[in-house]
Amino acid sequence: MGDHTEAVSIDFDPTVISYETLLNYFWNGHRCELNQSNTQYMNAIFYQNNAQKEIAEKSLKQQAKQLGIAIDGIKTKILPVREFTYAEGYHQKYHLRSGSDLREFLQEIYPDAKSMADSTVATRLNAYLGSGSSKHWPSFLKELSSYGLPEKLEAQIRKIAEQKR
Repeated sequence: MGDHTEAVSIDFDPTVISYETLLNYFWNGHRCELNQSNTQYMNAIFYQNNAQKEIAEKSLKQQAKQLGIAIDGIKTKILPVREFTYAEGYHQKYHLRSGSDLREFLQEIYPDAKSMADSTVATRLNAYLGSGSSKHWPSFLKELSSYGLPEKLEAQIRKIAEQKR
């Protein structure tokens, strides 16, 4: 277990959202002053090239300044991406696993763990179904019909969404 770091890989279009903007989202939800002593749960930002490395290092300095702490008070490491390994299927899309009809439908479309993990639709559904009231439900409900779900499943999801709003 200790030879890897649990991480999220984000594919993004830099013409739509910048790496810097993604880092701002990261810092807003991250406790950077906490020290994780093991590799599995260490705090890290991974970069793919020198430009991303420079942006990440600059964002770390900005975060330290914003928090009023020394740079060495930030425990988040800035590291190069080396290899990304998908978690086992039973670790993927946790909240979708509880909705058997929805899970079964999605497994027909995405038959293996990697395709399910890479699916934007499965990711969005999992995030919203697992979140509670902190999401922007009107946006979710507006885009839901574009997911290509059977009417019965879409109706079930709309009912769940209305309860969480």
